[in-house]
Amino acid sequence: MNEQTTYFNHPLLRRNILRFREYQKMIANSAMTKNTMVILPTALGKTIISLLVCINTLYNNREKRILILAPTRPLVNQHRNSFVSCLKLLDDQIAMVTGKIPPQARTIVWNKKAIRLVFSTPELVKNDIIEKRLSLKDFFLIVFDEAHRAVKDYAYTFIAEKYMQHCTHPLILGLTASPGSEKNKIQEICNNLFIEHLEYKTEEDADVKQYINAIDVKWKWFDLPPEYHYVKSILKTMLKEKLDWLVSRNIIKKDSRWIFKRDLITTGEQLRYSLNVRLEKERPSLYFALIQQSIALSLMHCIELMESQGFYSLWNFLNRTQLEESRSHKLLLSDHRIKEVKGLIEQLKIEHPKIEYLIKILNERFDSQFNLNGNSNLTDSASEKKSRVLVFTQYRDTAQHIVELLNKSKIKASRFVGQSEKQGDPGMKQEEQNSILEYFKEGDFNVLVATSIAEEGLDIPEVDLVVFYEPVPTEIRHIQRRGRTGRKNIGSVIILAAKDTIDQRYLDVSRKKIQKMKSVLSSTNTYLNFKPVNRLIVKPDPMTKYEIDSLNSLLDKFEERTKIQSLSSSKNKTLHHKIVYSSEDHTMVQFKRQVERTARKIYSVVTIHGNKGLKIETIHNVPGVNDELTDAALKMLKKLKKIKIIGRKVIISDNVAKIRGQIYNIEIEKVVMGKALVLVNAEWHAILHHYDYAGPRELIRKGREFKAIGELYHDDDNLNIRVKQIV
Repeated sequence: MNEQTTYFNHPLLRRNILRFREYQKMIANSAMTKNTMVILPTALGKTIISLLVCINTLYNNREKRILILAPTRPLVNQHRNSFVSCLKLLDDQIAMVTGKIPPQARTIVWNKKAIRLVFSTPELVKNDIIEKRLSLKDFFLIVFDEAHRAVKDYAYTFIAEKYMQHCTHPLILGLTASPGSEKNKIQEICNNLFIEHLEYKTEEDADVKQYINAIDVKWKWFDLPPEYHYVKSILKTMLKEKLDWLVSRNIIKKDSRWIFKRDLITTGEQLRYSLNVRLEKERPSLYFALIQQSIALSLMHCIELMESQGFYSLWNFLNRTQLEESRSHKLLLSDHRIKEVKGLIEQLKIEHPKIEYLIKILNERFDSQFNLNGNSNLTDSASEKKSRVLVFTQYRDTAQHIVELLNKSKIKASRFVGQSEKQGDPGMKQEEQNSILEYFKEGDFNVLVATSIAEEGLDIPEVDLVVFYEPVPTEIRHIQRRGRTGRKNIGSVIILAAKDTIDQRYLDVSRKKIQKMKSVLSSTNTYLNFKPVNRLIVKPDPMTKYEIDSLNSLLDKFEERTKIQSLSSSKNKTLHHKIVYSSEDHTMVQFKRQVERTARKIYSVVTIHGNKGLKIETIHNVPGVNDELTDAALKMLKKLKKIKIIGRKVIISDNVAKIRGQIYNIEIEKVVMGKALVLVNAEWHAILHHYDYAGPRELIRKGREFKAIGELYHDDDNLNIRVKQIV
């Protein structure tokens, strides 16, 4: 097969970087003219399709820009790095905008049209639109990754609506592995993203089948130990009392045997609403009912935790509840039966059969690999082939417990959770997340134990086994978890479930939803209502050969310089090889330099006016300085105590008393290399050397006059002046 058909070729695409797939080309071509939703199983290259659409857009519309959105910062960073590795674009044509970058710097990025490709998170984009820091009218294309999130009041919905309002030539590309199983939800997503066309492929389609690796999915069922059943019976009795109380007062109109979590949540919402609208005398009874509902919900959660996670997670939940101030939690913990449960857990310390099984199969897996290699001193090539396992669990407590037990069993494992703080757990910063993934990729440990953060889109290194510690009730999450394996080779999935528990219900629900989703998507054209978008037809304005050649030349020079620096750095053995690049740092460095340059310019202008000061409006009109940089520079100068802002006027800080010397009137008579000839107080001629001058360069011009604190001194019969500060 020749190169033309082996790899994608394009003027903005690096050579031999993307393997050619016909279905990707066809989908990308169809997405060039209509708002398109692409639904593809994980590992079939949704990102590559978006990249193909982007390079065609950038090439054919050289004045236009593209915005790529993803739900989380790690995912945004991943997309940015993927694009950079494939695209022929300069660093200053690409930007990543996240909450780590201050508003003034973000405004500069949004307004700088030379930046062709911007990666960001939806909440930040929404906020910047609201605060009028960002207008979407200049963006030719917006990519919405994980497009199934575009429901209700999620930021994607707001952004798409504003984009369609303000852009005369809008183009939207939505990407997802699963939009859900409900027709109404799929229609809602399409409506919210103004979708005109849908591209859907299954693993059975002829044009994608050759790229799909087999995934062996197994279910492992467990009986709970007798001790678990005893604790469960206590909690069930307590729960039934609360449910019967709610039913007997007609607060919930169902048989208590068929009341589920959703029913209790809905009841709580109704009771809270009633508390706000009822008379004061009716409120005590409503408040007491809300307490009973809250206790019932906590008990239901306790049972689910114990059934699917184990005593450890239940114990942690009860301990955290003890620290909370709510009346319902205090009443729950004061019950003698809860005290008995806590005592039993502490005394018995019996692990859930799931964790015992997990340790067993992982020990067998790594032991067999050890035996195949013949010894424990694995070579680098052998260690690369070592099995990598991804364990998914719903709860951070469980993730931590699994990691601790695996490490005790000599199985190298690490936890991977989200950034936000939850129930006292601080979470993981982005830098820590990046490092963990890098260590996993390098083989420093074999098992990554992750919560839902690893389900959605993240470029988890290739794993050959995925373990569901518990089933998940949604088809989207099930598909995302499953899709973490089988990307390059045959993969395996093991789903752990306890019999006659919440696990079994969730497993049944997810199976049904997956089948329903496939059925719904296979007949989308018969029920989805797509509305055509009225847009201006933009005449292509492709990049010229000269521009492409210039771009290639600049990239070659940059890569050659980078290669030399890399070779130089590799000689320094103290450098750590696992440094994760942050494009936010690059944006921040550029912004800081611009602010510093602007601050020097403003300081020079203000200094010339001495104690009279200068109006802020006048400073904003200084040539070459925009409003955002001006505001940031003024803040910097004020923080450094270089200036004061009084009302709407900026003056130099009053540091006169701190500087020794007299005040002189100085007139510049002549400027020569490295010095100036000056007239002091209209009486004495003196020399002002560059090393004796602490002021703005703009004043050192023939004919300029100013006042300054300084001192006169003689050197080789010449009178010199030292300028310490402009007044």
